[in-house]
Amino acid sequence: MNKEKYTFCFVFAMGVEAYPFLKRVETRRRWKVEQSTHREVFFEGKKLLVVRSGIGFDKALAASRSVVGSPDSMLSVGTCGALVHDLKPGDLLIASETILQDNPNVRQKCDQSIVDALIQACSKAGFNYRVAPIVTAGKPVFARSDREKLHQTYGAHAVDMESHAIAIGASLIGSAFGVIRVVSDGIEAPPLPNRAIIKNWRKQLHKIPENIRPLIRWWKFLRTFHSSIKRLDSPLVELTRIGVSPTSKRSSCPNVGPQQ
Repeated sequence: MNKEKYTFCFVFAMGVEAYPFLKRVETRRRWKVEQSTHREVFFEGKKLLVVRSGIGFDKALAASRSVVGSPDSMLSVGTCGALVHDLKPGDLLIASETILQDNPNVRQKCDQSIVDALIQACSKAGFNYRVAPIVTAGKPVFARSDREKLHQTYGAHAVDMESHAIAIGASLIGSAFGVIRVVSDGIEAPPLPNRAIIKNWRKQLHKIPENIRPLIRWWKFLRTFHSSIKRLDSPLVELTRIGVSPTSKRSSCPNVGPQQ
């Protein structure tokens, strides 16, 4: 469909995560590939791809491996949950490697030239950041005990549901790979309430007294989430300006699938 050459491909799970960056670029074309949305964008003389994959391993893998044009670099971008106490909402996590949950031997190193460029980009943007491993889980992990266990088991500092899948996709199409994620919830954050309470609260006004605390928890989470994602666009803009030094692209990646 498209034989253009792209400098970067940024893969987001959700459109709301990509929105701040998309406001700063010019969208030239938009197309769908199965469940993912691909955008060719233009910024300061560079052609980029922005992909909204959908949430989870399978969707992220399908979207990243379907990317056209073999971008020089592909990045997993979005939010993550902290697995350590000193990583707070709004802090940025630059992954040194991705790890697949339930298999500590399945790890994929991130391209060092991308890591170095992201460090420079975050420094220019003036945001707190950390370089550390990130683990990709098969389902949301909110309980503090579960997060502490992930850190103890893998040494990861954050958890998401897509990065390792995107690492595989990048390898399959011959792109160098990196990760930048913003912490949307700290390890001390309470688990989110039952989604049914949030979805149906207008139909259950008689239960407002008993549901008020879950509703407040959900509101606080959304407020922190939206505040955090506003920190993603500046580092991406700086990264696009800085560029990435030429490097050999990865030739192999573990042949693994999603965790059920």
